[in-house]
Amino acid sequence: MLTAVATALGLSNVVPFGQGGQKIVASADFGDQPAVVKIVLVPAGPNGRVVVERAHREVDLLAAVDSPTVVKVLTDAVEIDDPVEVVCWVEERLDGDDLDRHFDRQWTEDEAWLLAEDLASALSACHREEVVHRDLSPRNIRRLGSGRYVLMDPGLARHLARTALTGIGQPGSYGWMSPEHVPGGRAVPASDVFSAGVLLYCALTSTLPVPYGHDDSDYYRRLAQEDAPSVMQTRPDISPELTNLVDTCLKRQPARRYLDGEELQTAVRRFRGGCA
Repeated sequence: MLTAVATALGLSNVVPFGQGGQKIVASADFGDQPAVVKIVLVPAGPNGRVVVERAHREVDLLAAVDSPTVVKVLTDAVEIDDPVEVVCWVEERLDGDDLDRHFDRQWTEDEAWLLAEDLASALSACHREEVVHRDLSPRNIRRLGSGRYVLMDPGLARHLARTALTGIGQPGSYGWMSPEHVPGGRAVPASDVFSAGVLLYCALTSTLPVPYGHDDSDYYRRLAQEDAPSVMQTRPDISPELTNLVDTCLKRQPARRYLDGEELQTAVRRFRGGCA
């Protein structure tokens, strides 16, 4: 299978280093450029077409967004075999590691502002293209060696102007969801803003504002009905500007949050300027 992928995409030195669900991730050389290849295994049966369409959508969404804070796709999605057994494509290789490796301590305010800047930039770029990420979690954020952050893996993203794919269900990662992720809800740009607030809250406190206790119904109830605590309760030392930013992101009602990445980005610039 790896040989077929390498041939189809013009790769050499393909070496798998991770697998989750139906997706294999490998390092590779794309010409003289180091790259990452994403390989989606397509199941037999009617659900296979959904998997293929979702893979194409992920690549289309990445191709539509042009931002240094969103991972770049380098090829189209390529289908292998008939019927299709694999869909694969190439992305830029990012150094550093996933954000979840950095939540073992409480961050300084300057560190949190940097994350806020890059999250806002990435979401602004996505929302301009009417793309809602829907799974803004630490495993989908890369912390580069430079200390900057890049958004990855929009496999569960939704284009607001397109019909949702059947068979995918309600996406998201427990602990990092918004109130709109509760079954029956509909994710909007403000939902990504809420999840950005969760990431910032966790960075500052090493805890989640709405923890997941392995009881889905209880978690969804608290998301829908209870207000998240102010970050000030755990971190009274941070500035009023950063407290305001995080608390606004975590408002239970979408209309009381920043409505999209652009509004969040404007707030980050205004608040950080105010506490400089």
